[in-house]
Amino acid sequence: MAEDLNWAIGGEAGDGIDSTGKIFAQALSRAGRHVFTSKDFASRIRGGYTAYKIRTSVDEVRSVVDRLDILVALTQRTIDENLDELHEGSAIIYDGERSWEAEIPEEMTAVDVPLKSLAEDAGGAIMRNIVALGAACEITGFDVEYLDEALEKRFGGKGSKIVENNKEAARLGQEYVQENYDVDLGYDLEVTDEDYVLLNGNEAIGMGALAAGCRFYAGYPITPATSIMEYLTGRIEEYGGHVVQAEDELSAINMALGAARGGARAMTATSGAGIDLMTETFGLVAQSETPLVITDVQRSGPSTGMPTKQEQGDLNMALYGGHGEIPRFVITPTSITECFWKTVEAFNLAEKYQTPVFLVSDLAMSVTEQTFPPEAFDMDEVEIDRGKLVEEDEVDEWLDAQGRFRAHAVTDDGISPRAIPGTEEGAHMSTGLEHDELGRRTEDQDERVQQVDKRYRKVETAEEREDWDYREFGDADADDLVISWGSNEGALIEALDYLEEDGLNVRVISVPYIFPRPDLSEEIEAADEVIVVENNATGQFADLLEHDALTRVKRINKYTGVRFKADELAEEITEKLSEEVPA
Repeated sequence: MAEDLNWAIGGEAGDGIDSTGKIFAQALSRAGRHVFTSKDFASRIRGGYTAYKIRTSVDEVRSVVDRLDILVALTQRTIDENLDELHEGSAIIYDGERSWEAEIPEEMTAVDVPLKSLAEDAGGAIMRNIVALGAACEITGFDVEYLDEALEKRFGGKGSKIVENNKEAARLGQEYVQENYDVDLGYDLEVTDEDYVLLNGNEAIGMGALAAGCRFYAGYPITPATSIMEYLTGRIEEYGGHVVQAEDELSAINMALGAARGGARAMTATSGAGIDLMTETFGLVAQSETPLVITDVQRSGPSTGMPTKQEQGDLNMALYGGHGEIPRFVITPTSITECFWKTVEAFNLAEKYQTPVFLVSDLAMSVTEQTFPPEAFDMDEVEIDRGKLVEEDEVDEWLDAQGRFRAHAVTDDGISPRAIPGTEEGAHMSTGLEHDELGRRTEDQDERVQQVDKRYRKVETAEEREDWDYREFGDADADDLVISWGSNEGALIEALDYLEEDGLNVRVISVPYIFPRPDLSEEIEAADEVIVVENNATGQFADLLEHDALTRVKRINKYTGVRFKADELAEEITEKLSEEVPA
């Protein structure tokens, strides 16, 4: 029996693929099993191939692999798309009563279930996917009662009849396989008493924002960032906050800027071309020294690109976007739990240093559901630091000789006092024009230099005061070093097991901070071979490391629109280690 099970359902957009996958993932999670999901979907509402894959085990899983054990195929294309991952022991569940005749390789087990007919018997053809889940439970030896719990959670708000109809649909699928097939693929999904939280990266960002005290969110719907707004809607209001759907991305960032100027912890999020539009206001955020968190959930570009595909191509934009020289922080969470904690940190950094923060995620992490123990999100560990937020009894020390508040006071650490509008004697103005300490526009050369130096001194202060360290895995004493950033961490950690099986030990460094970032020069210098892994064509992070360390590194770049898989990465790392370093 395999240590883990890989299940998938595929069909066309509009076939309920996503909701079906989530229901099964929730059922597995409720049974105390670890879950890691992956999605493949087209950028259209209906039509086009879409799939939802689940890897599940009693041990923690952090990546997808090139193996499918159970496939629910609603179309022939589903089978064709997954042939490379199907194997001799795979089972394919399909509906032989449909208009297409499934072409299934002889070495695989074909399980023909009249999904639509059984769903109609249960109360409606719309439940055909639930019939398929019941069939999958029977094949894998998974207790269908856990599926019942997930169905209650999914459809409980629609009334008891809908819930019971779906439970009946699952039972009919289970019973059909029992009565018509003698399928023994060796699966018997073990359950445990563990209690896990199941959520994706965007949900973790939303949860982190709430925990950090975010009380205003403005955004415009765009794949794959939209679900951050969906998560916050209905939740942020419970804490006195607001979500505003703006007419476009430029309006969204300006609304968030206004809320931040008013003293609220504010955030906006976008993807693709939306981040380009927000760049216009980004300079104003920095020039006015307004604390604001801007989340960029990367997708394939440029232009419209492939809106529903994975890529890490926005790194240079986050680092250098905007005209002029703009101080900023760039944080790149490396896991779903880090999406939560780095969001909290982003809000603290924004206010402590009155500087915009780019929180850079990507599509793969945004839509991936994964299980975690509840303590991974311990709210008692959340700390909120609002920096130099001036109370009314502190205003006097920041007034000039005429009694005017110096909102952009030149200080040794570069950080000026910050008074929320309404603070007595804290009245001030800010502008996108260069300004003096009072916020009044100026073209005086000395004041210009003082203000530019002051804004960058904040970053220098943050470099000294904050922990910008990396995360490390594998063999710390290994001769070879693999470096990555963002969502590639999970696949790399699992790739270590494949490499060890082949007698290869490597050290893995996963970097969650791009600016400021840890100096890896010594680590790179000490390694025999250095490989940088990232989802883009040009090696944007590798370029930074070569600049920092003044030495060449090897690169593994993937820009097909699909995330890295653990076994795939292990193979590529093995190949790269035998290659010559590029000149």
